[in-house]
Formats: sequence, C-alpha cells, structure tokens
Amino acid sequence: MKKLLLLGLMLVGTYNVKAQQFPTFSAEDINGNQHSVQDYLAEGKTVLLDISATWCAPCWNFHNAHTLEKIYETYGPGGSDEVVVIFVEGDPWTPENNIYGEGTSINYSPPRPPIGDWTIGVPYPIINDDNLINAVGLTGFPSLYRICPDGTYAQIPNSQMGDIQNIINSMNVCGTLEGASNHAKLDSEDIRVCVANGDAAASASFTNYGTNAITTATFNIKNSANEVVATKEYTGSVAMYGSATVTFDDAAYATGEYTVEIASINGEVPFAEASKNINVIEAAETSINAVVKVYTDYYPGEISWAIKDSNGTTVANGGPYQPGNAEFGGGGADANTTKTHYVVLPEAIDCYSVVMYDEFGDGWIYGSTPHGIEIFSHDGTVSIFQKLVGSLDFGDELTTNSAFKTNGILGNETFETAKFSIYPNPTNGILNFATQEEVNVSIVDLTGKVVFTASKINDGDSINLSSLQAGMYIAKIKGTSTERIEKIVIK
Repeated sequence: MKKLLLLGLMLVGTYNVKAQQFPTFSAEDINGNQHSVQDYLAEGKTVLLDISATWCAPCWNFHNAHTLEKIYETYGPGGSDEVVVIFVEGDPWTPENNIYGEGTSINYSPPRPPIGDWTIGVPYPIINDDNLINAVGLTGFPSLYRICPDGTYAQIPNSQMGDIQNIINSMNVCGTLEGASNHAKLDSEDIRVCVANGDAAASASFTNYGTNAITTATFNIKNSANEVVATKEYTGSVAMYGSATVTFDDAAYATGEYTVEIASINGEVPFAEASKNINVIEAAETSINAVVKVYTDYYPGEISWAIKDSNGTTVANGGPYQPGNAEFGGGGADANTTKTHYVVLPEAIDCYSVVMYDEFGDGWIYGSTPHGIEIFSHDGTVSIFQKLVGSLDFGDELTTNSAFKTNGILGNETFETAKFSIYPNPTNGILNFATQEEVNVSIVDLTGKVVFTASKINDGDSINLSSLQAGMYIAKIKGTSTERIEKIVIK
C-alpha cells in the first residue's frame, strides 16, 4: 500500500543490541493502569515497546498496519501470553489529549496536530511519557524495542518494521515463542434485512491469529434462545494473519440480537472463544429523494461511492473528489471534510445497497475526522443509514446490503400546498412562485451539483432556468420556518 511506502521516511537504524539492561520504566497508562517493564520481565515475558509521536506520519502508517495488534493476539494476552506489547507516546512536547486525536502540539512552530485517534481498536496499553526517549537515547520516531526477560534489549531497525516476521524473529532471540494454534477472531457486522423476518445472506469475516493455517472451520449463527439458525462450513487455506469471509445461505431473521460463533477450527475446539454479538436490523425507509453525506479521508481523490437497487444497478453515485497537492494526492479542500449530494432515486418501492470504493485499495482511514457515508431524509434531518469505517481497512470496496429502502414517493412536504406552489412544471425555463413567506431556492442536478441559486423570493416572483439543459432537477426551497423539495422538469 502506498501509505506503507512512507515507512521509508523513518530513520533507518542498525540492529543495535544493547549489552546493558533496559532502563527502569514504570508508568500509568491512559486508563489508569500501572505497568512496569521490569515486573513483566521478572514474569518471564518478552516486552515489545513502540515509542512514537502522535504527529508522526511514519508512526501512523506503522500503527495502521496493525502489526502490534497481530502480535498481541498471537503471542500476547490475546493468545499465548508470552509477550507484553506497550505503546508509548514519547514526544515531551505532545499533550496527552493528542493521543485521542484532539488538540495540537503548541510547543512546535508551526503547531503539529495529531494525525488521528491512536486509541481506536487498540487492545494493548497506551502510555504518555516524556522521559523514556532520553533514557534509551532515542533519535527518531517511531522506534521499536525488543526487551528480553534477562533485561537485555535491541532496537528493531526501522527498515525491518514493515515485515511482521522480522519482528517475530527478533523476539525469538529471547527464546522461541510458542504462540497459539487454531486461533481466530471474528469481524462480523449486523445483519440487515429489507423487511422484518425477511431473508438475508449473512456473512462473517475472520482473521487467523494462530501459528498454523486454517483449512476447515464451522461457523454458526444463534438466536437469543441459543438455537442455531444458520451454519456454514469453511474449507480452504488461511495462513497466519490472513483473513477470509464466509457467506451463509439465505435464512429468515427476525429483528433482534443474534450471536455469530466459530464452533471449530481444523476439527478442534478453538484456542479461545470466537464469537460476536450482532443485531438484525430492518432497513429504514425514506422517500425517493434523499441527502447523501460523504465524510472523506485524507486522500479524497481515491474515494467514490454508489447506491445500487435490488437488481444491482447503480442509481446514484459520486466521487472521486479533488485530490490535494501533498504526496499521493493527500490533503486539499476535499480532504477530511463533508461532501453533500442531493439524489433522486427511481420512483419505485425498492431496497438499496450502498457501496464505498477506494481506488488504491486501502479503505478510508487516514485523518482524524470520521470517515464514511451517511444518508438522510429529504430535508437532511433524519439519518436513514450510516456507515463509518473508523480504522477498518476495507480494501478497494465495501458493500452494505439492505442499507435502506424507499417508499416510492417524494419527500414529505412541510409547506402546505395551499400556501405554496411553483408553476408551470414541466417548464420551458420560467418558474413562478406562490408563497406566503420569503424563500431561498437552490436548484440541484441529479449528480448533487448546485446549478442555480436565488434568494429572497416573494409571492409572485419568478426565476429563469432556461440556461440549464433539459432534464430533471431538484428544487430545494427554504423559508424562515418551513422548507420543501420539488422535482422540476425542464423541457
């Protein structure tokens, strides 16, 4: 992935083995728990210590490769419990709230804002410490240290941090790690149905955190009474840290709580319980005109989206957006912002899926703002569907089936017809207004682009749209206390 190429910006060090003991280090994490490196070593643990800064782009790239999470799940408390993983924000000029993606490092000129929220999805402790970098003689961020139970330590070269096996090999110097076998974790989303008790093809993704390949596995979906309502057998080969997705056959699901579980791996009971609670959600209903808000990440030139009907036909879409001038098209006015589209869906009752695309294949995860897509009612007040991806690297495409459904009519009107009208419609270009209050008007084409605006329209006023091409448009009319959406046809 291109963002991982930025690892080349890190300081390239040598494999510097320290004969002396690792400095005494004891600190409280951001959740108030105390940690002592020396205590962990006394328990026979190997410690893996990541010292980073919240404003450091190469640190963020390493963080989002989820390398330390994988090691934690296999060799740490999530697995065989041989390794302790600790993240230290080691920049003395960085306040603790930067770890959550908030505030800025005001002691720098210019100030250095945090790249994102470093706590999302992190299972290991996070510590804010200003003194450790001096104790170890750190010269750059990020710096990854392996500390053996006898107290000797080494800095793992930055050039080797992009390959998880290099890090594991470094820890094996302390003594061969055993790890866990037949060990996996689920990443299953809620099941969405178009109608209550309707059929759906549920799916579940899993990641292999075991030291052996997963060739067979049994997956179950259970209802609140612990009854199995769907089963799927997986066959294939998923290597260590690989992932796969299984899709269950269609089954009827009532709305409510369910559990997805891995019942067996390679014919054995899984190393640890692998289950996840999910909900079955009936798709929310909206009119055929809706507001789509896209929350972009740092690379807007890569992202796009589509709404597809029940036949898989694209009925609305948007993006990619304007790339910035930073490396790989990062930044710019469209980065980490909200892009709003007004869409008109077919005049039919249907159930729609929402698809998010990333041209580079690494999801929408870069930057400190929320990233994803949200669909609102015609007036933008009621959220019908939301998909925020957080730190999820979904690759080049993420589809949500049964995202929402339509009732086949235009949005509910908050103007009373007797108090407001526009005519003629269809029109050759001239639109006349009958209104009991002053209104502002925006004309939007079917791609969501505003093509005409007018303000302070009063009763009897007209607007001229003859410069627009023939076709269908949406008129957004807003007054002091009321608003309305009209479909306009220009002949």
